[in-house]
Amino acid sequence: MTEETQSVMQRLRESTRDLHDSAEHHDFQRAFAQGSLPRERYIGYLGQMYLVHKALEERLRSAAETSDAIRAVVDERQYQVPYLVEDLDFFDVDPGSLEPLPATRRLIDEIEQMASEPASLLGLHYVLEGSNNGSRFIARGLMPAYGIAPGPGLRYLDPYGDEQRDRWHAFRAAMDEVDFSPEDSDRLLEAARHMFRGIVYISDDLLAEAVS
Repeated sequence: MTEETQSVMQRLRESTRDLHDSAEHHDFQRAFAQGSLPRERYIGYLGQMYLVHKALEERLRSAAETSDAIRAVVDERQYQVPYLVEDLDFFDVDPGSLEPLPATRRLIDEIEQMASEPASLLGLHYVLEGSNNGSRFIARGLMPAYGIAPGPGLRYLDPYGDEQRDRWHAFRAAMDEVDFSPEDSDRLLEAARHMFRGIVYISDDLLAEAVS
């Protein structure tokens, strides 16, 4: 199948497969998936992801005022900041007290640099929205590991519950219905790769923090 006949979601999946695999096999993410990540590292992860989502979602909301593409794809439930605030509150963490790790700061700076391009914002958002497909299974493993019941503490990992599959199918369909220009398609792909790399670098920083 050529690029001309691939849907935008197919192109996103194929063009980011290497970085997706790299992130998935990172030592931090493997410990996460196995339920062996120390509780404090999990809380640290939530804090850094809160900072990333806050930066991106502020830009998405602003861009949605003028971007038909963002309005067509992104709905209110996709904004993850409220779920992260709920989880951080469960662990008695004040979001206002959080400081970005170096990799988080770099990713936030990249988000700011892409703020004027709706397609780039959607490429960043695609990675985070797609991560919900696997993270709800991670949440199941963390429940016994941390002694947490479904709900607060795990909301970010499983925001949609049993609706996950339907929500992802709807997101995919909405993305494929947008008539992206070739230039915007390229921006989507490049931004998605930036986000995957950013998550890997944040994972590196969290691991380094654990041994420092």
